[in-house]
Amino acid sequence: MENIELNDEEDHILSTYSSSGKYSVQSLYAIVNHRGVIPVFVQAVWKLNIPPRVQFFLWLLSNNRLLTRDNLAKRRELNDPTCLFCNEKESITHLFFQCCVASHVCEYISGWLDKVVGTDFESVASLWTANKKYMVCNIVTSAVIWVIWKLRNSLCFQGVLWCGMKKVFAMVGRMLRSWLPMFKLEIQEKVELVVFLVENEASLAPQIKWNLDSSGLDQSIAQPLAVSRAASTLQCNRD
Repeated sequence: MENIELNDEEDHILSTYSSSGKYSVQSLYAIVNHRGVIPVFVQAVWKLNIPPRVQFFLWLLSNNRLLTRDNLAKRRELNDPTCLFCNEKESITHLFFQCCVASHVCEYISGWLDKVVGTDFESVASLWTANKKYMVCNIVTSAVIWVIWKLRNSLCFQGVLWCGMKKVFAMVGRMLRSWLPMFKLEIQEKVELVVFLVENEASLAPQIKWNLDSSGLDQSIAQPLAVSRAASTLQCNRD
């Protein structure tokens, strides 16, 4: 009591559930949803073998602090709340785990890694706590999520035009290749195999396929040739 100084200022109620001390429904929801316990994988992000800026990005994602359009709408009026890749409402969950672009990439990645990832946040983040076992998987999924965010921002702020999935695979391949010097030789070899598969997918020409519509007329549909999943599945997560 000796160190407490009293004054005539009005008392204020402070919330211990938020860093600002102000009560919010969001902070209360987080406490109720997680029973007051911060999920362990939020802190595990700092131990991933990825560049620090990507670690910080994933930390923001984990805490729902990325400025996706739903979060921007909480700060100011937003005319267009839709995803840059499709017509659905943009949110962190949608952009990285539900959007057709993210789902398509993660379907291939899951096949190559022999591990289902990208269906939701926990399917990715839960592996962070076992980084030694799932190191390659964590590196690849981090690169995919980072590339989706960078491409999304290019479409939004730089006027880059969407030119299909080949662009996404090419960016993921370049990103992973630029990270290779960070890894030990054994991890490098496994990541290089993923790079090969990703770059191969990016280089494939579209295949023309003919379907019949409801009127019975032929319509051409361009679809990418798929790499044989059975032949290219990695065993890196079964050590």
